[in-house]
Amino acid sequence: MEKNLNQSKLKAIKSQMNPHFFYNALNTIQSYILSNDKKQAVNYLSKFSNLTRTILEMSEKETISIAEEVKTLGLYLDIEKARFEEDFEYQILVDKKIDAENIKIPTMLLQPYVENVVKHGLLHKQGKKLVTIHFQKIDKHIRISVDDNGIGRQKSAELNAIKNKNHQSFASEATQNRVNLLNQYNQKNISIQFIDKTNLSQQTIGTTVVFEIPITY
Repeated sequence: MEKNLNQSKLKAIKSQMNPHFFYNALNTIQSYILSNDKKQAVNYLSKFSNLTRTILEMSEKETISIAEEVKTLGLYLDIEKARFEEDFEYQILVDKKIDAENIKIPTMLLQPYVENVVKHGLLHKQGKKLVTIHFQKIDKHIRISVDDNGIGRQKSAELNAIKNKNHQSFASEATQNRVNLLNQYNQKNISIQFIDKTNLSQQTIGTTVVFEIPITY
């Protein structure tokens, strides 16, 4: 079980060190350099290097604080934001009653899902794109919701099927497997729920992923 857990953690690291993300980030840096926008290039490169270092540091830990997770997600979303025009926004909300510096959550848990939101839910959406990540304290659990106003899971799956008949989200699968192992090995009760949002006309208006994690220090 411990061996499987460690292997699962390595897969989670691999999912966060995503080659497509690195390729896109380096292309963005190159575009800033070619357009002679040195200020943006330096700013972007600084965030990119900080995120890379942070992920490598996180890989040495079993858990991280909510404050560390918020910082990492902010770096990641700032980098992804540069790929869009001015129509992409995000917000990360942490309830005041949460002790963000001391409450711990498993490492390598949220970013793969946030990446899926950006890559599959928002990239093909027209108009304003919004991601909201909300940390709440519910009894003895931390509830984390990742909400988007994207094209939804069904439409995303259809587009992926056209582009790649064998498409499967490696990042989400690796993370779900790791959660299952954590629940067995550490007797935790971490859950992940997907909510497909629709309006009154039953049209898709996005997706919400909800994590429930027991509070640990």
